[in-house]
Amino acid sequence: MKPNFSLLLWIGLPVFNTLNQVAMKLTAGVVKDQPFGLEWLNAAAVSPYIWMSFACEIINFALWMAILKRHNLSEAFPLTAVSYAALMFTSWYFFHEPIVPLQAVGVAIIMVGIAILGFKKEKN
Repeated sequence: MKPNFSLLLWIGLPVFNTLNQVAMKLTAGVVKDQPFGLEWLNAAAVSPYIWMSFACEIINFALWMAILKRHNLSEAFPLTAVSYAALMFTSWYFFHEPIVPLQAVGVAIIMVGIAILGFKKEKN
């Protein structure tokens, strides 16, 4: 059975976007006690998390270009909001950040909106 390439793209985009944001949060933890300046920049630059973030951003770029090659921007862009839900649950799980009811309702509304908008067939 051959996997659906578009489905893999749509799974990869929120996964790597979420990993990028987690890496940025971890980088922020590395430099949190330093005032902004050259030492702060150096500490961030040598952190492995910032390099993970850069790698995720490059992968996101490639995935997004592949998605836009197959779909119209107006159809594709709303689906990027899946990252909101992924990030909220990832922040809760890994960083023990609370999810308040209003956030959960907001993400549910976003997910319903994504389901309504969906996306059309790939371009030929």
